Amino acid sequence: MIVMLLYDTGLRASELCDLVISDIDILQHKIRVRHGKGDKSRTVRPGKRCAKFVWEYLKDRLQPDMRQTEPLIQVSEHSDPRPMTRFVLRKLLARIGERAGVKNVHPHRFRHSFATDYLRNGGKMLALQELLGHSDLEMVRRYAKFVDADIALDHAEASPGDKLRL
Repeated sequence: MIVMLLYDTGLRASELCDLVISDIDILQHKIRVRHGKGDKSRTVRPGKRCAKFVWEYLKDRLQPDMRQTEPLIQVSEHSDPRPMTRFVLRKLLARIGERAGVKNVHPHRFRHSFATDYLRNGGKMLALQELLGHSDLEMVRRYAKFVDADIALDHAEASPGDKLRL
């Protein structure tokens, strides 16, 4: 669930670790980020598959007496649940990467993959800017570096000259 949430929403590590139960709206496919970079709030939107992963993760934890301020992701140390920290998240992802044979797995890599794949799948730059929580489009362009093959394919599909009816 953690990997899918990072990949499908572009959340920063600190934003993921700061999420509480009340930030999640499964029915509306919304996650409220209360304290993004610069203490800015925003809404991210997990896709249907990601929302299902989150629901599966939450359904066993939801209890009538559950506090809405309880952290979404907890780790248990000596049977005392605590919020996940960025350090623990980074170690967890590194171990997952090692087991999968993938080097250099860390939270920000998922953010970069989200941004790049979002654009490759037809997402708009301005929407991506909002989803990532950037105030400046230049920052979004850093995530959106296309490989030459992507640019060539995109141009082949959108070439104004090729679209002329002569």
